[in-house]
Amino acid sequence: MKHLAIFQLDNFETAIGFDSKESLTEYVESCAKAAKTKALKSETGKSYIISLPNNRELNVAIQEVDTLIKYELIYDKNDDRIETSYYPTRTKLVSAAHKILDELDFEPSKEEDGLSAWQATNADSKEEIKLAGHLVLVGSEQNNVLESYNCVDMKYFCTHSEIELAKLDAKAKITKAASLKDGRKKGLINLGIGLAIAAVGALISFISYNNAKPGETYTVYTGIIVIGIIDAVCGLYYLINPKAALPKE
Repeated sequence: MKHLAIFQLDNFETAIGFDSKESLTEYVESCAKAAKTKALKSETGKSYIISLPNNRELNVAIQEVDTLIKYELIYDKNDDRIETSYYPTRTKLVSAAHKILDELDFEPSKEEDGLSAWQATNADSKEEIKLAGHLVLVGSEQNNVLESYNCVDMKYFCTHSEIELAKLDAKAKITKAASLKDGRKKGLINLGIGLAIAAVGALISFISYNNAKPGETYTVYTGIIVIGIIDAVCGLYYLINPKAALPKE
């Protein structure tokens, strides 16, 4: 039985696999030591909490898995997939990434190794190389992926926790700003469509009224007008509160 340590902090999630619970515990405690704190174990023994700067908490969930744990290296060149390779350990994944980068005369940084994410540009061909590592749970030797996680070296993360937390917060702000922009865009579209539908309903109602002779009946397309107004009001609401237009988590 393999053991999985899943590290979670806000929207950040990464995992490391271990052959025994003892080696997992040792790793979690070394991460806490790197953060200059202690790993607090839950009463059930299935999770830990590691305190980080600015009152942040890193949650560590422990899972037993009966599937294969592998480390996946994705190799992209100019956003085109070149290959996907699998390795039994994170150490071998990092070595494989180094080999690819060595061929490009590019020396990876400790930060890239720690985050399992590398990027380089070939000076001659101007090709942009991206390498990304993941921990994957596979159902068989054919590498059919059941679950995928980032595979950050959490000892590195905890050692540089203030810097990495600042980067995560900056990324979260960018993501939030982009989401709010999408929400406002949806609101603007709904408002435009709603006004157009209501205008069409009003126009054909006016045509019906204008064509009716004295004493004849005419039709007011209230249904179309109401639908348009409702859609326009929803659009206006999304413009004021763009979060409401976003998918619920």
